[in-house]
Amino acid sequence: MPVLEVKSLTKSYAERPILRGVSFKLEQGERVALLGPSGSGKTTVLNCVGGVDRADSGSVTITGHVLGDLSVDELAHLRRRHIGTVFQFYHLLPTLSAAENIELPLQLLGVASGEREKRVRELLERVGISHRAAALPGQLSGGEMQRVAIARAVVHRPALILADEPTGSLDSVTGTQVLDLLAEIVRETNAAMLLVTHSPEAVKNCERVLRMQDGEIVEGA
Repeated sequence: MPVLEVKSLTKSYAERPILRGVSFKLEQGERVALLGPSGSGKTTVLNCVGGVDRADSGSVTITGHVLGDLSVDELAHLRRRHIGTVFQFYHLLPTLSAAENIELPLQLLGVASGEREKRVRELLERVGISHRAAALPGQLSGGEMQRVAIARAVVHRPALILADEPTGSLDSVTGTQVLDLLAEIVRETNAAMLLVTHSPEAVKNCERVLRMQDGEIVEGA
């Protein structure tokens, strides 16, 4: 069973079609880049896959669960359990330390404190920022914040990782380091990853490319 299956997805805003029958699958461990010019529908696909937005028609299935069939509470639980997201602008909570930001998904899932501490400690070391565990986001560099965001996205061991322009706010050297780290962690966890990007460097860390144009996938599906 695919980790993610998108079938005939359509979406319009103010009667303007954004998605026109988008279909694709992601298997376990597969890293896929979603490319296309601005306005092609990439972010809308990501929002529908992540349960942030509802498609007008078609379906999104994650680990066998059809998103459109779920209640609000069931959808929230699926997102917390099965999806990890890395954003362009990090989306870290400013009043929580790096370690506390990473720990938050585990708290929401009710994971025991000892297990939370173990996983956070291991991930801080894995992403190379153990020495910054107590720092607030405002005290971190962009690269450090994105490392925290990656750790937060994988700490609950999701089946699917969604990455939305994860290096868009970083310089090229830091961006390459972050992309390499993200790809390594995805390989280690055997999660599927859907990466929205404009970066040719990011594509090198993916096994397949889906190219969008005017709300349709024109290559790679």
